[in-house]
Amino acid sequence: MHSDHNPALNQLPATHVPVERLPCQAGPFSMSYRFDLQILKTSLKTVGLLNLPLLLKTGEGAYSIVSGYRRISALREMGSREIPARVLEEYQISSLDALLINFYDNLATREFNPVEKGMILGRLAKYLSKNQLLDHYMPLLKLPARMATLKHFISFDRDLDEATKMSLIEGRISESTAVALLMLSKKERAAVATLFEKIPFNRNQQKQLLELLSDICRIMEIPIDEMIRTQTFTDILESPCMNRPQMTRALLAFLRAKRFPRLSRAEEVFRKTIARLDLPPEVRINAGPYFESEHYRMEITFRNGLELKSLIDRLAALEPLSRIRDPWEGEGQ
Repeated sequence: MHSDHNPALNQLPATHVPVERLPCQAGPFSMSYRFDLQILKTSLKTVGLLNLPLLLKTGEGAYSIVSGYRRISALREMGSREIPARVLEEYQISSLDALLINFYDNLATREFNPVEKGMILGRLAKYLSKNQLLDHYMPLLKLPARMATLKHFISFDRDLDEATKMSLIEGRISESTAVALLMLSKKERAAVATLFEKIPFNRNQQKQLLELLSDICRIMEIPIDEMIRTQTFTDILESPCMNRPQMTRALLAFLRAKRFPRLSRAEEVFRKTIARLDLPPEVRINAGPYFESEHYRMEITFRNGLELKSLIDRLAALEPLSRIRDPWEGEGQ
């Protein structure tokens, strides 16, 4: 700890505190966000309270929870009228040491979620230098010791709305997606968060969506929430003919065509050209990304040499193969 005057915590006597005197909300030392108490309640019912909460007496009959907020919450839900705890007077401990007690108490027993990591770093930042956070506490939280990472995680707690925090905790959005959302206005974040709740974009799709939306809206000089309210978005999201994966692909295709119209036209020309070839189902012809290469790739699936020869003979007889050309032709490059 940072003080030589803290009492030996394990020598503090146990005191039974009426549950109504304890705060229901997480206090200034808590580092817990959105947790499931069921396993903890099962443990308390089976073996009892093995590790007593630590409280700070802040006034006549008033307490702040230093550590044990989840244990107290579980006992409250189980109907306990009194909570056994150890109690400190305010003069006995500094706010920093109270924070550190909570931090190390939790560090030894569980993994912190991304929002909790932001809570920890944000609260410690009030008392410690950025170098102390980077050099000591970031590694303990299994985070790279980079200033940008420090700022992003603190912002996860301070700036993201509750729905987005839950999406991050539950893995519906990635940490990189959360960082991208921090770059948006509150209205834009809320619109994108609602979109992510409606459609399960995977991580790569989230990245594509945000990049396309940001580029398009910058060019059009409109906010992202306005783009999401356009008729095309509404038609796709409310389509009775598409399931969620189809909606995802349709939205990304629409945005891609809007952002790269020439590329989209070239892809459509290429797709129609290949479709007209009437290729055997064992044969596929693909172009490179963005048609950057002048070469195409043909894939042939076969079981043996005779089947391969038969497929090659069929391909050689396909006169339309000669029609494959650069899809950019006629685009006025």
